[in-house]
Amino acid sequence: MPMGRARLQEELLATGCPEHIVRATLRATYRKVNEQDLAMQVVTMAGRTASAQTPGRVARLLSQRGFDEDTIETVVGPLMREER
Repeated sequence: MPMGRARLQEELLATGCPEHIVRATLRATYRKVNEQDLAMQVVTMAGRTASAQTPGRVARLLSQRGFDEDTIETVVGPLMREER
């Protein structure tokens, strides 16, 4: 399942990878990939496996996957409007 920048950084650092290599990897990876698109992939994948995904659950899932608050707001905002 796709992950956000913070989660990838955490996992790479946990392997003992030097911080300067982690930073370079993150820059290269997220220069080519839109984090919002990755977050939408997570939401789509989660929607297939769990029924009745609430915006709060989606936000928690994205946070656990390492997406930042701005990305989460952008993705979850439309879900909250649909729920009303």
